[in-house]
Amino acid sequence: MKFTTGIAVLALLGMLFSSCSEDEKPPKGTLPEDKMAAILTDIHLAESRVNRLQLKSLDSSLMIFNRLKSGIWKKHQVDTTAYRESYSYYMSHPERMTAIYEKVNKKIEVREKSNNISF
Repeated sequence: MKFTTGIAVLALLGMLFSSCSEDEKPPKGTLPEDKMAAILTDIHLAESRVNRLQLKSLDSSLMIFNRLKSGIWKKHQVDTTAYRESYSYYMSHPERMTAIYEKVNKKIEVREKSNNISF
């Protein structure tokens, strides 16, 4: 009886892990990983820029950050809907989001070394 239970558990685990393969194609309209990494890099740099201003008003900080985000959307020729849907997709696939953030970290490091922190 234990042998049969062990095989059933292994089969169940095999099906579970095979359903989570990285070969799954993102939904149509999902931004490519490289583009997401570039956008997220600019967003994090914009957040950092606003934080360095040390504004006392949250409203002022949000206003400046939203203006910076508008520039990011224009620069990357993307709208907020495409970004949000792509972000949701990648957040539901942690292995892909981890790969994206590895690219973000590298991009920020390169910009820091070249003193090109602007976006």
